[in-house]
Amino acid sequence: MLRIGSLMRLEVSDCEQRGCFHRLHIMSLLWLQVSACEQRGCIHQLHIMSLLWLLVSDCEHGV
Repeated sequence: MLRIGSLMRLEVSDCEQRGCFHRLHIMSLLWLQVSACEQRGCIHQLHIMSLLWLLVSDCEHGV
């Protein structure tokens, strides 16, 4: 999870430089959900991570 977190942090930093602040806020909220989910060992974590990746990808394309 730490490696994924590091990669996501890099993606978020790139997104922030592009001015996608509203998406960064959404991703931050989702990341908190992932952290809570991880502590409970719930399987929905993968789905939330997929949503995070889609948000970052949209930001990169300027959507």
